[in-house]
Amino acid sequence: MTPAQRDDILEGAKKAFFEAMMDGWVGEGNRRSIKTKDDDGYVTITYETEDGKYKVVDRYCTTLSDRSGGTTTIFFRTSLIWIAVWWMAYGGHYPESTIPFLKHALKENYEGRVFNGGRGPAYFPFPPCQEERLYTNHFYGDFTSFRGEESINSFKPNEVGRIGFHKYFGMSFL
Repeated sequence: MTPAQRDDILEGAKKAFFEAMMDGWVGEGNRRSIKTKDDDGYVTITYETEDGKYKVVDRYCTTLSDRSGGTTTIFFRTSLIWIAVWWMAYGGHYPESTIPFLKHALKENYEGRVFNGGRGPAYFPFPPCQEERLYTNHFYGDFTSFRGEESINSFKPNEVGRIGFHKYFGMSFL
């Protein structure tokens, strides 16, 4: 594989990532995504691009607590087989009450096709006078190799400090 071929495949993978995220859990579009829940507690959201060249598999589990974790793998179709070309893992905890805000922060980057570790922007305040929360994302690397940690902090009088986080890391397989 030439460097140019590698770059083309990864550029397509990045495009597929954003499409899949907006069609899956964050965007709740589910136009092309197929969502299944396994008997082991995992939820799998599978998205295939319109041209059939990429497949994105987001697989995560939730628990009896507010902790969760999962992986996202992007596959590229060569001839008749799928080859894994990119992967990330994530895990942490968020109270249920923070999920709409978290989705809003992630959507900010996904709609803009900004890659900050596959998560949200470096800094994202909730609109004033609504939630008094702040999302932050400390990200290192690029689409080919990255790691980071995001968190949501609250400034409500009865809920001050960090109330949730996810750690994540990932890389290209090419």
